[in-house]
This record gives sequence, C-alpha cells and structure tokens, in this order.
Amino acid sequence: MKYLKLIGLGNDEKNKRSNFILKKENLFGKSFNEILDKLNLYSPIYDEQGSIEKLENKLDHFKNADFDIDVVYTKDRIVIIVRAEQKNLERFKSLLLAYAKLIE
Repeated sequence: MKYLKLIGLGNDEKNKRSNFILKKENLFGKSFNEILDKLNLYSPIYDEQGSIEKLENKLDHFKNADFDIDVVYTKDRIVIIVRAEQKNLERFKSLLLAYAKLIE
C-alpha cells in the first residue's frame, strides 16, 4: 500500500478543530474518498479522471451531523481542517493515519 505523505498536524486548544497538512499528490483522491465514505461523507468529487496536482487555491467542503471538513489546495500541499467533537476528531485522525505516514 502506498501512503500519503503527512507533513504536519495540530489541534486548537479547545480540541474542537484539527488540521492536517499533506504533500500534494494524486494518491490523495482515492484515499480521501475512502475516508469520506467511512465517515458517511462520500462525495464523488475525487474521481479517477481528475488530477489533484492541478488543483491550486481551491477549497472543498464536506459536512454532516458529526463532521465539518474543509480541504484547501495550495501549490504543493493539501490542508485538511476538521471541526468536530473530540471523539470524532480522534476517529478522523485514526482513519487518516491509516492512509498516511508522517515525513520529515
């Protein structure tokens, strides 16, 4: 299995919001679709035809009763901002870390 490259992560002091910074690569689309599906947020936005690497200065938003997620695309990174209750933040973090490895 190929892993996404996690560059950094953080939380706010109230533990209601977390952020994850990933290296921008096309592998993100398929992996993130699987994560969204497991959170009942599936969206066909990331299909096999689209190139994540071409996205820049773009924002995608996903929301349900448990999660409010923004995905921001920059020139070379993807920033994921997750707003949720602590137990759901931990659930998201666990899912993402199953698909990603922290790099230096």
